Amino acid sequence: MDTTGRKKNLLTGLAALCLLLFSSASLAQEWVYTVVPGDNLWNFCEKYLYKVGYWKQLQQINGIKNPRRMQPGTRVRVPMAWIRVNAAQAELAAIQGEVWLMRADGTRRVVVAGERIGLGDSIETGTDSSAAIRFADRSLMTLHANSLIRFDHLSAYGETGMVDSRLRLQRGRSDNRVTPASGPGSRFEIHTPSAISAVRGTEYRLSSNPAEQASTFEVLEGRVKVSGEQRSELLPAHFGTRVEAGEPPLPPRELLPAPRIEALPQEIEQLNWPITWQAAEGAVAYRAEIARDASFITLLWEQRVTAPRVPLPDLPDGEYHFRVRGIDDIGLEGLNRAERFILDARPQPPVPLSPANRALFRGKQPTLQWSDSEDAANYRLQIARDPAFKRLLTDQEGVEGTRFDAGAFGETGDYYWRLYSISDSGEQGPAGDTRSWQVKPIPDRPETGLEVTDSEIITSWRPGVAGQSYRVQLASDPTFESLLLDESLDQPSWRLQPVSGQMRYFRVRYVEPDGYEGPWGATQRIEPAPDNSWIYTLGAGLLGILLL
Repeated sequence: MDTTGRKKNLLTGLAALCLLLFSSASLAQEWVYTVVPGDNLWNFCEKYLYKVGYWKQLQQINGIKNPRRMQPGTRVRVPMAWIRVNAAQAELAAIQGEVWLMRADGTRRVVVAGERIGLGDSIETGTDSSAAIRFADRSLMTLHANSLIRFDHLSAYGETGMVDSRLRLQRGRSDNRVTPASGPGSRFEIHTPSAISAVRGTEYRLSSNPAEQASTFEVLEGRVKVSGEQRSELLPAHFGTRVEAGEPPLPPRELLPAPRIEALPQEIEQLNWPITWQAAEGAVAYRAEIARDASFITLLWEQRVTAPRVPLPDLPDGEYHFRVRGIDDIGLEGLNRAERFILDARPQPPVPLSPANRALFRGKQPTLQWSDSEDAANYRLQIARDPAFKRLLTDQEGVEGTRFDAGAFGETGDYYWRLYSISDSGEQGPAGDTRSWQVKPIPDRPETGLEVTDSEIITSWRPGVAGQSYRVQLASDPTFESLLLDESLDQPSWRLQPVSGQMRYFRVRYVEPDGYEGPWGATQRIEPAPDNSWIYTLGAGLLGILLL
């Protein structure tokens, strides 16, 4: 073989080798496309690549025999460097509260849902605020209250579905639902001051705390690669890690299990109603959240608590979703438990003011009083003889004002009452607190009898009912200002010694077991004993005469 032929074979071999090496090296940087009916190399290149002229190289790399009509289902390998790249934008899909957009040029303004976010922009959320951000590949981020994030890179590979999103969470928390990667150009990275998270389709949470110079990462689905200080940890589902500035990620730690929420009523009719859950082992705190829908893409309310209970906030009536999770000692937040609930607490009932609950009245009925509810045009009042309100005495709608005289109910016994507010539109709210009172009879006035003998005076009266005792008083004056005796007795009689030369006055009344004292009976006047001292004087004189 002549020199020219050898050179030609050598060049051909080198070309083949280069093509082989190029093909092998580019496998990790190739997008693989599946042919659909109607595809040919020209319209494919026109749609996805920088220039149509790449069709010849694609034909050679993929061994396509007929570039005019490709077989549907055929897989075409495309070097990433040939695919057209264009700027992409994110969108504020939903907003709760106050959210600000800072443009790359330094301008800042409050935004509404639907706003577009571009390269170099930042989003900041206020207190009790959140924002849902949708990316070009339909990935979704929930940015929580008091958070700040910057969009460092937003691009897309034409219409391939591959999107490159790189963000910087400077402070706060985010929930991320990342669409699975559609090719090697798909990227979703979030940088914090202490770490980087990279995913290719997963659901996870992260936080950045500038005060502690630390970040936390919690994976709910899929896997997340977390890097810091030239070391990486691959977190599987239900695991998390913490990364402090200047330190590598901590070894993966399993997330706390979801707490079990105690059963909720079918409808919650009371504002600030407490939701409780079972304490989770290893939890030092809990995060409770409320959203309008089960996706929790924005939050109406959230709170961090240390006890396994939280009162509901003041929300309008409607359907809501509540979820809670435990927080461990390094700040990792565990798995969620969510429950749907319905709030039907309006119009709010008034607050009963008088009488005090379980108040006792003797021989008369009270006047009921309550606060004036701002939600009410008038009220519905129910009074019953039982706490279940099955034995209703009155069920009166359209009650005006804030007072009701219960004097028409003359019987003694137990009474129960409650109120409903009725709005201007006629809507009736939930029942207010049930209060009760009791009416007992006033004890009778005892009728006292006196029996006088030579040695004592016996007072007696009709025995009281079971449990009653008696109070007696003895005085030297009819107004009982100068008391000689004031005692309680268990028996319906009393004995006293006659006293000469002194008028005394006596009275008695019944005392109920609860200490209530009835009216005094009639005052009895006790005459002084006869003064027989002259007989002794006369006798002594006669005896003296006889002795003389």
